Amino acid sequence: MKQVDYAAMSDQELKHYLVKNRDDQAAFHAYLDRRQARSNKTIIELDDPDWQEKIVAVIREQLNASQS
Repeated sequence: MKQVDYAAMSDQELKHYLVKNRDDQAAFHAYLDRRQARSNKTIIELDDPDWQEKIVAVIREQLNASQS
């Protein structure tokens, strides 16, 4: 079987590969490792005067990451 280089794939390419190759456990684990490596935790205090700007920044960052 041909060795696949998951690290060379973009997130979008890896997702598409997983859809077509659902039995590839190594690809699944590579995807999970990428997801876990990202910091998804954003803590914004309720009384933070800049809460709106921080939320917008997080959303923009996530949108940019999903397009790559």
